[in-house]
Amino acid sequence: MSSISSKTFTVNLPSSSDDSISRASRRIIVHTGILTSAKICSGDVLALSRPDKTNGNESKIFAVGIAWPSQDISQDSIVVSSPLTLTGGFAHGDKIQISPLNGGKLPAGLPSLKKIQEARTVKVQEVNIPGVSGKSAAPLRNADGEKGKRRDWLPLLVREALVHLKYLTPTQTLDVTYEGVSRRFKLVSVSAQLNNDSDSAEELAYDLQKLDISRSSNLWTVGWDTVVTILDTENAADDINSDTKKQDTSLIQRSAGPDAYASVGGLDKQIAQVRDLIEIPLTRPELFRHFGLKPPRGILLHGPPGTGKTHLARAIAASTQSSVLIINGPELSSAYHGETESKLRDVFSEARSKSPCIVVLDEVDALCPRREDGPGGEVEKRVVAQLLTIMDGMGEDSKNGDGDRVVVVATTNRPNAIDPALRRPGRFDREIEIGIPDAEARCSILEVLLRKTPHSLSSDDIRSVAARAHGYVGADLSAVVREAGTTAIKRWLGSQRSGFPSDEQDVNPKLTTQDLLASLTSVRPSALRSVFLDTVPVRYSDIGGQAETIQKLREMIEWPLLHPEAFERLGVRSPKGVLLYGPPGCSKTLLVRACATESGVNFVAVKGPELLNKYVGESERAVREIFRKARAASPSIIFFDEIDALASSRSGSETGGSHEGVLTSLLNEMDGVQELLGVTVVAATNRPDVIDSALMRPGRLDRILYVGPPDQAGREEILRIRLRKMSVEPNIDIPMISSLAEGCSGAEMTALCQEAALLTMKEDINAPYVPQEAFIAAARSMKKQITPDVIAQFETWSGKHVE
Repeated sequence: MSSISSKTFTVNLPSSSDDSISRASRRIIVHTGILTSAKICSGDVLALSRPDKTNGNESKIFAVGIAWPSQDISQDSIVVSSPLTLTGGFAHGDKIQISPLNGGKLPAGLPSLKKIQEARTVKVQEVNIPGVSGKSAAPLRNADGEKGKRRDWLPLLVREALVHLKYLTPTQTLDVTYEGVSRRFKLVSVSAQLNNDSDSAEELAYDLQKLDISRSSNLWTVGWDTVVTILDTENAADDINSDTKKQDTSLIQRSAGPDAYASVGGLDKQIAQVRDLIEIPLTRPELFRHFGLKPPRGILLHGPPGTGKTHLARAIAASTQSSVLIINGPELSSAYHGETESKLRDVFSEARSKSPCIVVLDEVDALCPRREDGPGGEVEKRVVAQLLTIMDGMGEDSKNGDGDRVVVVATTNRPNAIDPALRRPGRFDREIEIGIPDAEARCSILEVLLRKTPHSLSSDDIRSVAARAHGYVGADLSAVVREAGTTAIKRWLGSQRSGFPSDEQDVNPKLTTQDLLASLTSVRPSALRSVFLDTVPVRYSDIGGQAETIQKLREMIEWPLLHPEAFERLGVRSPKGVLLYGPPGCSKTLLVRACATESGVNFVAVKGPELLNKYVGESERAVREIFRKARAASPSIIFFDEIDALASSRSGSETGGSHEGVLTSLLNEMDGVQELLGVTVVAATNRPDVIDSALMRPGRLDRILYVGPPDQAGREEILRIRLRKMSVEPNIDIPMISSLAEGCSGAEMTALCQEAALLTMKEDINAPYVPQEAFIAAARSMKKQITPDVIAQFETWSGKHVE
């Protein structure tokens, strides 16, 4: 092989006009005897370079092709195709060297096939051809500034020519004939990845305008998955500098995907589905035609308000570099007969004229309601029929596939209100749910929102805030960041007005973790605003005498949130519900409020009687709505206070059936066909004997906890907690007062302190503190509501129903 590398050959051009879009464009035709003596086989990779030397250093501007034997050629000459002569800068009659790249020792400056790289993205720039200047640089845009319908055919033609060449060098140049005009392109930028690396390996971007081409030995291969982009001459430098080190390796690289979706956080799974359904048909329609498939016509994005449906639809349009028409459902409506349908036809006619195009129908439920029970009448029915006809006819009138390059993206938060005829393949081919984000998605959303905001939060701080924002959607988190920013600005302005010199880092206002955490309390989740109750925060430390019950509640509510891996490892599911029962005034409701405060999850409080409605079916609908909202804002707690008003036993004659539908709905929601995930039901009652037994089986109310009156130590703890906020006599005898209040509930112990203060004020309105005698008098006059008979009733019921 060394003998052929030291020999020079004369360049001959092909006798016939060379078609660059053919496999012959990569051939280097050499005499059969030369190849045989050098042990070179047909198809081996050869490099062509000049034998020149400058200042003792070899200048290696080279071209790469494959060996092709022929007996109809001189042994001292070779035939080189037009793309290879342009790339190497050769002319007819030049002396050049041939170097096999398959093995052996290579001359300095030439690449080895072991280091060859696969081109992922290739950018080329058009240059003028001497002698035909002014014709080659035909504009890539129409006169009106819009992209032409056939704009994508030229990059496809260039890519096809590069695929046939297969090998790219830093000086790669080629001619293609487009619409009867010869056009020349040179390589300006390559993003590549080593073949022996994994798909997740870091890719390298090469800016060939900054690379020393005379000394570069880079070599790339081009395949059908390589993305070829033609840069406009005036914007070429900006486009090259926009290359990043890591490129998308999917089939749809033609688009500006990563940049377009950078403003969308927490929807990685949905974005992946969208790219498969939309970007490929819009950017690579030839693949669908190759398989004889009809591309998807549309997708339906549905989910609760504020989750980013419209935002994602706009990002889809930006990612494909396509035209986009954003239509709000109500704006097409008209009072005149037939005008709504005419507007709809005009929208899709304009979309076809701007193909590839995405039509975004926002709030599509207002445009296409269900026809069988919709209140709109004949107008809505005609509009639905018109849209069905348009979507069925898309692409049918086009033989070259241009008509297929219109995709409909519809958004709604009421998917069941849309006419069912739209929700089938061929119309809305896929329905993608944009649901309430989980903790990881919330962290991603916060990172996107804080990207342009000066802040002092670390990655762990952002993750901590996201973990506390249960049930918050993207719009809620945006409001939280806005409120936090307002707080930071007010704090900074206050420090400026105060005149105190600020630290160097406080010269400009910055967002802090405390600002975000404070904003979380002022911005409530969208899904729970209608059922949110503004309650005073209660801590476990504010409740005395219930240590055992508090521990069991924490096991049920907090453990599944803090230690989900333990439940998964042991193969068990978290409890679904707990029933707190006991005499009145024993802190049942207070315990649940403290549980909601301490766990940090969303809290939905439901008073039993408020769900009841005199209209048939309304009570059941209210139960379903409560659980729907709780699921949307999971993890959450639903607290049913006085549940005996809703879930009375069905066997008793007095419950004849007025509330039976409510109970049935409650049973189905807690453990029915649809599994209850992320929602814990907590119920409280002082009449457990009237509750239906079906509600208290495992799988519904798993735990049944008795919350009884406090013992001596519990009463002392309650007194200490209550006396912290009172001005009392020093060295007051708490154990003695507690013993006098034996049998009192927690509520009665609080009333005892209240009565002692009132007795003191009655004696002396200016008293500095409450004396011990007032507590003793109040304890002796307290009427206890919890009698031994009441305790016995609960113990009897507990013995029958609780192990």
